[in-house]
Amino acid sequence: MACDKAKAQAEIKAAFELVDKDHSGYIDAGEVKTVLMQYYKSKGKPCDGAKIDSECAAFVKDLDTDSDNKVSLKEFTDFIMQLVCS
Repeated sequence: MACDKAKAQAEIKAAFELVDKDHSGYIDAGEVKTVLMQYYKSKGKPCDGAKIDSECAAFVKDLDTDSDNKVSLKEFTDFIMQLVCS
């Protein structure tokens, strides 16, 4: 099945905007942590703050291709598109 790139990019942008709480155009580890904490809370799951901090930092590091400690929409889109359209 072929990937509908336009549809995928629109959905990726919507997901990015949900995480980009301050609407800066970038996602940082703090914003990722906020989303994860909300998720765990909504599921009634315990969460280890130090572990989440580590996971969020690793997420940003993995996607941050220009080493500015934040993830741009392009970096986020490029990463996700590799997963869904390859």
